[in-house]
Amino acid sequence: MHLLQRARRRLTFANVTSAIALFIALGGTSYAALQLPANSVSAREIRTGAVGKSEVRTGGVGSSEVRTGAIRASEIRSDAVREAEIRANAVRGEEIATDAVGAEEIAANAVGSGEIADSAIESADLSAAARTALTEASSVTFRAAVTSTGTLAGGNATSVTRTATGVYAVRLNRDVGACQFAATLAAVRTNPTTVEQPPVGVLTASPGTPNTDVVVRGFTPAGAALDAPFHLLVAC
Repeated sequence: MHLLQRARRRLTFANVTSAIALFIALGGTSYAALQLPANSVSAREIRTGAVGKSEVRTGGVGSSEVRTGAIRASEIRSDAVREAEIRANAVRGEEIATDAVGAEEIAANAVGSGEIADSAIESADLSAAARTALTEASSVTFRAAVTSTGTLAGGNATSVTRTATGVYAVRLNRDVGACQFAATLAAVRTNPTTVEQPPVGVLTASPGTPNTDVVVRGFTPAGAALDAPFHLLVAC
């Protein structure tokens, strides 16, 4: 009772006012933290490194939260963005800088026919060597100059075999079964100083067996078998 009476005697208006002021001063910070006005926290209020992965909820940052050009290569650690982080069709041509994707950015066997749209690659997208190779592959021409005895005197055929009178099997280095043939009676040089002249007659050319062969047959005007020098052209 004596302590209570002594405390009451000490209570004055000034003491009570001071105590209330101290309470407000100590409690006001927590109150203010819970009542932040909208848009009151900007980048300058957040110290470097204050916001980490644990402060961002899953799905909390979308495209609307990231301004154009805000994220640079230096802000993305190596291997941070994988296939799982990119939604289907999210990366288009306008998202990729010119020459940004080189050979080192593409995994081995990552680009197949399924990744290339129809008609997406034109001849201008190929190297000069590739264009030359494609041109040669799509317009192959074989040639053969053959003597009446079946000797290959010139051209790029592999070999010639005279299988019977007036019958010659010209072998080439690929399947020519679907190609076009033209055989003509012609003068053929047999050596640097000698040219074999052709007789009067007719030649036919047809696919042979195997399909790397072209069979040339010679005939006299009367239809008899005829040995004769000729030129053969094969276009594929």
